[in-house]
Amino acid sequence: MLARVLGLRQRPAGRFVHPKARDLLDHEGEHDIGLENTATNAASYMAWLAKLCDRHLGRRVLEVGAGSGAITAGYERGREVVAADASPIAVAGLRERFADRPNVTVVDADLRTYQPDERFDSVLMVNVLEHILDDVEALRGLSRLLVRFGNVVIYVPALNGLYGEWDHMGGHYRRYARWRLREVFEEAGLEPLELRYVNSLAIVPWIVFQGAGDLNDEARRGRLLQAWDRVGVPLNRAIDAHLRPPVGLNLFGVARRRD
Repeated sequence: MLARVLGLRQRPAGRFVHPKARDLLDHEGEHDIGLENTATNAASYMAWLAKLCDRHLGRRVLEVGAGSGAITAGYERGREVVAADASPIAVAGLRERFADRPNVTVVDADLRTYQPDERFDSVLMVNVLEHILDDVEALRGLSRLLVRFGNVVIYVPALNGLYGEWDHMGGHYRRYARWRLREVFEEAGLEPLELRYVNSLAIVPWIVFQGAGDLNDEARRGRLLQAWDRVGVPLNRAIDAHLRPPVGLNLFGVARRRD
């Protein structure tokens, strides 16, 4: 029963669209991913995400959907980074933010046809894959930009049973179970190296916040995020540093290009 409620055993893997997200198919690519509120009001959370990803990133990194650059800023020192985003507003903000960092290049290129001068050691996608209809094909295409045995590092929302209004507002096609992300990696020709649930303490607040009033109230959402950033994030970081929770609000995954 618990597995069904949390969406742990739903199939198929690739290109799955949650039933509540099917109306998004008529507006593909038009919805806002909505990370600005998080970047502004959850600095500790963004710093934790950067640290979580950091040790899996090589010298040369392609970050897909870099948004405000809050995560980029947490790992870019000592690396060559190409920060990509499809939003003109995000691209302008990224260029301004990293104007004095010659090691960070900002691009608005179509990554399906992008031809870098040098392949990347890592591709990073934080809260991006759930916005892409054909997730398998997206990862398959991005893997061609990697060096031999390069890493794809992924952070996504977890557990389809938790899919709610915030997911829909953000344009999420799905949330992921560990088995689903594993199969998506494998169908894309990648070898899974690490798959684990994180952010376990956030499950209950996520459910409570979604049922606690108008989700379109940006100021209110900001206050909730700030409160969680002060109290919940430090506790979550401590848990994730020492334990491997069986479930979590998010899923962290690393896969290697097969050659």
